[in-house]
Amino acid sequence: THLLRKRDVLVRDAPAFVVNRLLSRTTTVLIDALEHENTVEETDEAVLRMGVPMAPSVLLQMVGPRVANHVLHTLHDAFPDRFPLFATLDNFAAGRDEIVVVEHSPRSVDELHEGVLEALADEARHILADGVVAEAADIDTCLLLGAGYPFWLGGITKHLDQTGVSERVLGRPLATLGAGVSGELHDFSRLSAST
Repeated sequence: THLLRKRDVLVRDAPAFVVNRLLSRTTTVLIDALEHENTVEETDEAVLRMGVPMAPSVLLQMVGPRVANHVLHTLHDAFPDRFPLFATLDNFAAGRDEIVVVEHSPRSVDELHEGVLEALADEARHILADGVVAEAADIDTCLLLGAGYPFWLGGITKHLDQTGVSERVLGRPLATLGAGVSGELHDFSRLSAST
């Protein structure tokens, strides 16, 4: 990895590993907002406030709606309570640019931003509880190096801890949690290096 100028993060084999799992959790908040009549511009702004390098609508176009939908279906199969499926994303994956409105109840950009942060805090907790990574700093490394999360914020879990989101959602900072936060021990001997 030194010759490639890359850094490994030891992760357990799990659906979508770390980066795609967190990005997909963000996607669920944003697609839900679209289906409640928020605009694409509002959902983009809610995420761009985090200092990320590109709007989620641009990322979706780059990754491709089919790939994003496939990842979401995989995560839904594993964690249906946190990764619902959306008719809108199914439409996008099928090449139809149609948003399926389920209810007229748009939220403010501030509310969407908070919703994204809360979803990220919750999913980071699950990643730790599932033993996907050993500590919160590993999640930060994955997003800093694998998703272009801004270095100046120090990492997503650090940001969630410093802004009080972790405390509000989880009752304590993510930095205090490690693998197996639920109390069970995890065998890290079968981990694979991936972000």
